[in-house]
Amino acid sequence: METVGFIGLGNMGAGMANNIEKAGYALVVHDLKEEATHQFLERGARFADSPSEVARLSDVIVTSLPGPTEVEQVSLGPDGILEGINTGSVFIELSTSRPTLIREIEPLFRAKGAHVLDAPVSGGKSGALSRNLAVMVGGQREIFDRVKPILDSFGDKVFYAGDIGAGSVCKLVHNMI
Repeated sequence: METVGFIGLGNMGAGMANNIEKAGYALVVHDLKEEATHQFLERGARFADSPSEVARLSDVIVTSLPGPTEVEQVSLGPDGILEGINTGSVFIELSTSRPTLIREIEPLFRAKGAHVLDAPVSGGKSGALSRNLAVMVGGQREIFDRVKPILDSFGDKVFYAGDIGAGSVCKLVHNMI
């Protein structure tokens, strides 16, 4: 079973990470507010000092962040995911963000032999806790198929939307409706 790194254990992230952990995945966790990691560490998760360390220690890296600025910083900034990601690893970005941003990020990861999926979620904090989330996924179909069991651990409506950025487009359209 793959090791899952989770960055961003706030309102949404904590619930989703909890469900990933309940599904039996080994977790590596990081949050700017270190106290947010404590409940996971008490149950056996491993702490990482930075996003790059999460990436080094994980097969699949999941982020749940406030917005595009944080997504860019955590993925591409100093000590970011790109710096530590291993060949063959998968970065799954769950935040609601700009489709153009994930399309700028993906080629940089591909150049390192890693994969990226954008997979924004809908269902709110209660949905994150209860596994009642829609997960709209963009990226390579075979990578989606590989990580779908992880996505299914926190979302009850997981669907493949198309190429990279398609998940974000779906989420934006969903929000407009």
